[in-house]
Amino acid sequence: MAQLFHTSPGKGLAYRTYIKTARRKNNITLRTLDMMARSLRISIATLLTAKTDIEPWVHELGDQAIRRRLGAFINGERERRNLLRYQMAELIGVSEMTLAKLERGAGNISVDTIAGIAKSLCLDPTTFLFQDQIACDPSPQA
Repeated sequence: MAQLFHTSPGKGLAYRTYIKTARRKNNITLRTLDMMARSLRISIATLLTAKTDIEPWVHELGDQAIRRRLGAFINGERERRNLLRYQMAELIGVSEMTLAKLERGAGNISVDTIAGIAKSLCLDPTTFLFQDQIACDPSPQA
């Protein structure tokens, strides 16, 4: 666990963040999750799903790839449902500005936000980003 904690400013995970996360008092972001996964030498997918029977390519996805997949998925769902951006933002429970960031795969999204999006779209929050084919992103490569 010592690898998780920073040794210089901006590097590693602050002890306070680790403690809050361990106590479930922290809305953890993908970047933090990525940092934890790398330190523990496991994938983000393993941390998010707690499953070992997921496809091998899923373990290669980092925080940026997951954000891109989420953005592509949200954009594809919005188009499939023929919704305007503000309508999609309302549906998934985020602001229009946040929706724009999500669709671009930008920002540092929290795991709680991902779970909220999945719930609002009636999807399994632990696996929808790791499906072999996402409606808007048919290739597993991200």
